[in-house]
Amino acid sequence: MKVRLAIAAGLSIAIVAVSALLSAGSSAPTSEYTQLYAVPSSGLIRALHAQIGTLTIRYEQSHYPGSSHTPNKPFTANPKESMLTSVSSGDPARPVNSIQLVSSIKGIPWPATGEAAVGVEGLNFIESNLPDNPPVPIASLTKMMTAYVILQDHPLSPGENGPAIRVDEADIETTYNDELNDETIVPIVHGEVLTEKQALEGLMVHSACNLAYVLARWDSGTASAFVAKMNRTAKALGLASTRYVGPAGFSPGSVSTAASLTKLAMDAMSIPAFARIVDHPEINLPNAGVLENYVSAIGQNGVIGVKSGFTYQSEGCVVLAAVRYIGNTQVTMIATVTGQGGMDPLGSAQNTALAIIDSIPSRLFIDSTDLSGYIVGNIQPSWLKVHSGKKAQYSIVTSGNLSLLEWPGADPRVTIEFGKRYYTCNILHPNIQVGTMTASLGSFTSEVPLVLPHAPPCR
Repeated sequence: MKVRLAIAAGLSIAIVAVSALLSAGSSAPTSEYTQLYAVPSSGLIRALHAQIGTLTIRYEQSHYPGSSHTPNKPFTANPKESMLTSVSSGDPARPVNSIQLVSSIKGIPWPATGEAAVGVEGLNFIESNLPDNPPVPIASLTKMMTAYVILQDHPLSPGENGPAIRVDEADIETTYNDELNDETIVPIVHGEVLTEKQALEGLMVHSACNLAYVLARWDSGTASAFVAKMNRTAKALGLASTRYVGPAGFSPGSVSTAASLTKLAMDAMSIPAFARIVDHPEINLPNAGVLENYVSAIGQNGVIGVKSGFTYQSEGCVVLAAVRYIGNTQVTMIATVTGQGGMDPLGSAQNTALAIIDSIPSRLFIDSTDLSGYIVGNIQPSWLKVHSGKKAQYSIVTSGNLSLLEWPGADPRVTIEFGKRYYTCNILHPNIQVGTMTASLGSFTSEVPLVLPHAPPCR
């Protein structure tokens, strides 16, 4: 930040109104009450203009309870007081929590062929090597959405087994057909009972196509009804150009982009049960026994998920989640790679995803600066005498250090809010906190108190 206050283009600040009362006693008529406002210092405005080019400041009027603007609320407060009230900052140019597709980090080791993307959980930015590329077949990466929909409909707490699912004749027939098509399966027998957790483990860890259909029919009655739900969910999540034609991904008709798959993985990994299920190098199911994860990197080098996929149409695909550190801040990074060929397509996709993840920590940074003493507004309490036609002003200033994990080129959002309370003249003391400045980027936030360094005298 370094004097730029972690503020960038698109900044929207709500400068809140200060309501003050001019009166010698509570019996004075309401018409003598006057509205006063906290205003930003011209020095801060000049500094912000110099750094970001443009600045939008939204002024809102806030009326004192009991004034002529609120006749139905009786006035009962002490007349020697000022009230600070907050107002909303207005709609930003884009949704604060939306995922943005950007191209601001240089030197990422993108694959020579295929699509790739990378993002950080909590930071709402995704880098992609081919952001405008058309959707491609995604093979078993489809199963991420299958598991996501199941956990939306049938939530599990971490470690909870969930309801029982009985294997029926239709499930056995599906398994037989999947074997004929050379699809990955988990052995099941008629009448076998699997818990929801076990079925999801087989789906995600061993990529069982037959369990995708078991779960789909259990959830929605038919596979087609479940696939319709998958597509509705994709639309609701804003997964551009994503379409599913089955719950398992064997058909090349199930398509998406690397950026959309990264976003889906971010959403899915925010579900604790999903994150725990995919973080297993192997599983042990009642009838099938021990089954290995097709993502061999899980359990090593901080890798905690999530899914691989391969068909002849999609070639090698993988979505990897791994824990890394930016300074002392732990973050989860997610990389997606699709369309990798060669003698070991899954290994190639996995190695490329790891290389992409390892390139990111050195390119992100914790931006930190001391913001003490920056004037953001002034107060003119009602009880002060007028000198030369003007009341004395008392500055509201920032006080403290602001530290924020930043994505290169990203625009932190900064808001200013005063506390919703009454301040009588006899409780206003030097350095009393009257509000907060908050900077945020995604879910990462940092706050700085707003204080009055010099308290107005009580007269």
